[in-house]
Amino acid sequence: MHLADVVFIIILLITMAGALITVLSGSIIYALMGLIATMFGIAGMYVYLNAPFIAMMQILIYVGAISILIAFAIMLAGPMFKRPKEWTKPVKFISGAIAAIVSFVLFFTVVMRTEWSGIKAAEANMTTKDIGRALFDRFMLPFELISLLIVVSIIGAIMLALYSRKEK
Repeated sequence: MHLADVVFIIILLITMAGALITVLSGSIIYALMGLIATMFGIAGMYVYLNAPFIAMMQILIYVGAISILIAFAIMLAGPMFKRPKEWTKPVKFISGAIAAIVSFVLFFTVVMRTEWSGIKAAEANMTTKDIGRALFDRFMLPFELISLLIVVSIIGAIMLALYSRKEK
């Protein structure tokens, strides 16, 4: 086993542990922390796949902006309901762990049996300038739709905060 394999397994474990904390946590704040760990793990996967620009965008957009937006929404709106206690019972935890193990085995079965074709040589040598040019030339509509989605989610968080304040 090479060092790269060990790094990949560590990144994979961080991602899976964060996902399990997100799903199984009894507190919404702990769930947010698990989500942030998962997003950092995914950024680590991008670094492992030799895509540092996408890893930085993952950290800036998801770990930075989206997780802060979720934290503000939690702080402003407050939890409208409590999570049922049945999620914290051992039976649910064991069934979640079994589902995670089955998913893990199926994922690696597919990954090991799939023949991966390489990317084109022209795409492999793209610089950050080329990616920026592609975002504003070929992919301008999806880029603008993502920014519109972020604005709508901010407005939604504000509306939720105002709505929850009026009810109290």
